Amino acid sequence: MIYNLCQQIVNMRFKTGMSQAELARRLGVSRSSVNAWELGFATPQLKHVIEMAGIFGTTVDNMLNLSNDVSVNITELNDEERQAVFNLVDCLKKAHAGNSDV
Repeated sequence: MIYNLCQQIVNMRFKTGMSQAELARRLGVSRSSVNAWELGFATPQLKHVIEMAGIFGTTVDNMLNLSNDVSVNITELNDEERQAVFNLVDCLKKAHAGNSDV
């Protein structure tokens, strides 16, 4: 998935004709951070992925090259750990719904 994100940042940036410096300025990060993301040396924070999706006029799912259906096997987790996973998913859904105009 990380490789997909690296490639997607490069592809979307070229598609929009944006330089690394311009994307960095719009995200409030250094140009070297954008370069590291594109090379796969570092991973952007979720907030930056969300911001990039807005800048590029796409979705976070598209940035991560995800299909709409994702499954995760949590059968080995105990009840408390499973609840933590469910709570995290709910939190992310609410955050995404709040950014639906992105």
